[in-house]
Amino acid sequence: MTRFADKVVLVTGASTGIGLETIVRIQDEGGLVYAAHRRKETEMDLRGARPLHLDVTDEREWGTAIEQIIAQSGRLDVLINNAGIRESGTIEETGLQLWYHLLDTNLTSTFLGCRAAVPAIRRSGGGAIVNVSSITGIRGTENMVAYSASKSGVIAMTASLALDLARDHIRVNAVCPAAIRTRMVTSWLSQSADEAAAEAALRQKHPIGRIGEPQEVASVIAFLASDDAGFMTGLAIPVDGGRSIR
Repeated sequence: MTRFADKVVLVTGASTGIGLETIVRIQDEGGLVYAAHRRKETEMDLRGARPLHLDVTDEREWGTAIEQIIAQSGRLDVLINNAGIRESGTIEETGLQLWYHLLDTNLTSTFLGCRAAVPAIRRSGGGAIVNVSSITGIRGTENMVAYSASKSGVIAMTASLALDLARDHIRVNAVCPAAIRTRMVTSWLSQSADEAAAEAALRQKHPIGRIGEPQEVASVIAFLASDDAGFMTGLAIPVDGGRSIR
């Protein structure tokens, strides 16, 4: 397929997991991808995408990143806000510093990215934004107070942006993954007293009976970012093996 031929795409959180697989998928379909990251380039394999150093919580760096893309490629058609972190904690365990850290990284960064990218996407004649939320944004999850709040905010903001930007031919959707075999999940499992038992319990939470793979989320992101989803906006699509309906 060549759904992204002549399209310029920016992906954040691009060095591993869902972000990296999204880069692979979009490049395979003809897109020119900018891979935004915070790690040293020597530590990464961005699969041929153009590296773009970006602290997603920094408003000035967002402005610089968009200017660089326009200077090099002349346009921006798609923004995929994938960068994020996961931290656990009940209300009593969640201090104000952790609360702000999660909201800054997961929610404020998405706001900053959309605000910086929208004028460029508008000048391209329209396009798409895909925000990566979580099933914890759809339904509460124990021991995840701040994380759930940040991801729920992404969903609500996605719907509001979709209404505001429809007149500009900019569609805005969100994907809501459950447990996906990324570094974030494998690191959490490795900290368990019994890693095998923890993974078995996690698999059982999903009616499909397994943990998802990053490629499976990337394929939904690519669909929402493409013209194949041209009549879809303002949605939060679970990619969760049925977990959100259990």
